[in-house]
Amino acid sequence: MTTNNLIVWLMGEVLIAIGVPLFYLARYLSAPEDKKKQNARDLKVIAIVWMAVGVLIYLAVAIFKLG
Repeated sequence: MTTNNLIVWLMGEVLIAIGVPLFYLARYLSAPEDKKKQNARDLKVIAIVWMAVGVLIYLAVAIFKLG
């Protein structure tokens, strides 16, 4: 993989990582009041998964650099 391909791939990854939580936040804010609790619970699950993936990526990079 060339450096240019890696940069483009990382740009796409960052845009996806920002876009998905924003999409669910917008869905939550535009929902009727009775649906907001369910949407908020879904948003919490997505946020936890996103944070876990981020931590795993950082750990993988740290292990790769140390190894």
